[in-house]
Order: sequence, then structure tokens, then C-alpha cells
Amino acid sequence: MQTMNLKIEDSFFPQFKEMVENFVKDNKVEVIDDSEYNFENNYPQKVVIGSIEEVRQRVYEAEKRIGAGDFITEEEYETQTDRFFSEELGIQR
Repeated sequence: MQTMNLKIEDSFFPQFKEMVENFVKDNKVEVIDDSEYNFENNYPQKVVIGSIEEVRQRVYEAEKRIGAGDFITEEEYETQTDRFFSEELGIQR
């Protein structure tokens, strides 16, 4: 399925909207909620793991735990990573 962004002249918008609504009724077009879709990368926004700031915060917190001697074994790491991919992303690693 292809996607496209359009800028529509205000005076033409009512007619265009009616045409699109007819296409939607005929299942030829699907309207996508902009807030839930990342058009640049062509995937739903809900699969985005985090912003740069969120990643930095997680790295900072992990470094604090390591400094405090809070370590996990490689086996525990693999188990936690597999669970994250499964539960958060819905994929098997």
C-alpha cells in the first residue's frame, strides 16, 4: 500500500473530502491518523522505541547501576532482551 501527503487548497477541500470519503466507503483508500504514523520511515509510530533523550536517560540510569555494582550476567541480559523484544515489539529475536 502506498502513502502520500497532500496540501489541498481550502476552496477545493470540501469536494476533495467527499471524494476521499467515497473511496474510503469502497475500501480503496484508508485514512491514517498522522499522530500514529511515521511517514518518513513508513511505519506506525507505536513501534518507535524512544527519543534520543529517552535513550540518554536509560543509558545514564544503566551507568549509575553499574557504578553501584548492580550487574547482571550475560544469560540474564539475553533473557531480559528476548522478553523486551517479545513483549514490547512483538517479535522473536
